[in-house]
Amino acid sequence: MKGIYPTDYLHNPNPFPDKSIEQIWDDLDTYSFEELYQLPHFHESIRFMVPIPPLTYQGKFIKGFCFTQGAEVLLNRLPHLQKLFIVCANSMCFSYPWAHQADCFFTCYHNPEREAYMKKKYPEIKNVICLPTQDADYTNEKIMTPWLGGMPKTIDVFCVSTAFPVKNLPLFAHALKIYEQKYHYRLKVVCSIGNKDAIKQPDGTLDYSKVNEYDQSELRKIDEILGDTKSYIDLRPYIDYYDLPKYYTIARCGVLASLIEGKNRFLSEGMCCDMPVITFRDFNRFCRGSSPAFPENCGEYAPEFTAESLADTIHYVITHPTKYSPRENYLKHYGRINFIKNIVNHIPYYRDNIPQLNDGNLTTNQWINDACQHNYQMNYESFLYDKNHTLSNIAGLTNILNILKQYHKQHRIFWMDTQEKQKESLLNRIHHRIKKYFIP
Repeated sequence: MKGIYPTDYLHNPNPFPDKSIEQIWDDLDTYSFEELYQLPHFHESIRFMVPIPPLTYQGKFIKGFCFTQGAEVLLNRLPHLQKLFIVCANSMCFSYPWAHQADCFFTCYHNPEREAYMKKKYPEIKNVICLPTQDADYTNEKIMTPWLGGMPKTIDVFCVSTAFPVKNLPLFAHALKIYEQKYHYRLKVVCSIGNKDAIKQPDGTLDYSKVNEYDQSELRKIDEILGDTKSYIDLRPYIDYYDLPKYYTIARCGVLASLIEGKNRFLSEGMCCDMPVITFRDFNRFCRGSSPAFPENCGEYAPEFTAESLADTIHYVITHPTKYSPRENYLKHYGRINFIKNIVNHIPYYRDNIPQLNDGNLTTNQWINDACQHNYQMNYESFLYDKNHTLSNIAGLTNILNILKQYHKQHRIFWMDTQEKQKESLLNRIHHRIKKYFIP
């Protein structure tokens, strides 16, 4: 591993006050999760998302759009992939992607100064299209939607967060202590750490003895701060994806205590389910430029990176429940249809090639819908919302290669897997030698 995680920025909003913004960008770009997925034992964890499928219709071919954290792995193996797709690389964090041969980068936010700096630093990416979005903005708002029936708000604070140091869960725990001391009320808190190796005991405690040391260290800090942790936080090992809307719906607010990440899926899902969200004002401050962390009237920023500031912000949000309209305001800018508009309007290829594109809303474009029906037996909106997830949301390199082979065949794009060709060439050489020396 050559990446260096910028740990100095995890617990300090400005650890290097004398550094220029360009030097800070360099610090943040020393790590990308892409590197992890280049390792063979992580290949089956690569995800390949297809928001726009390749389309052949009425003698016209339109490339699809895909994004993946395994762009370098796939482009090295499949040299013809870019004839079929516009390939977007995803670092899965705050850095610019490292797969410089990709067509597009997810950069999380609109920050033209950072983009200009990165393109000057790396001239080979001068033609790469920088998309001010990330996979969290691809949240499926039809699944992540408030539960019907007017369910009461029985959770004060909900949190979906790994126990990694980047999440600052000990500071969050400290905020709960301060809240009780200051406001004379113990908050009802539920937090899912997304680790199935942890075990919820019958008495409500969390046995985390089998999780990795990286997580254990943070969970021990929480225990030290809270003492009887279970009386402050209902720690859950894991909550199923399709159960999350219930928790978002019944929560008065959701808290993310990180200082740096990529776009955070928990925030997007929570807002989709009408849960006000709270982050620190300094969340992703060096990446965002002038862009907000979330739309207006969707939640609040804790003004200082302290436990007391977080406690005070939680109190403000849960005592002003009518102030926020998270889902309404989130969907003005985000959700899958807006995600596609953003992609299409940033990529000249689509503007130049899709008939009657108009505002970039492909769900209402007649040619796109007819082509999608012709190619995949569904309209485009159905494809976009994963009616056939084996075509649009693929996990694992083996499955990805199998689906891509189908896509190539369907659209008559030459298929070449360099690894398969190398194996085939090796077998042919072995067979030739056997035939030459051992077969009379």
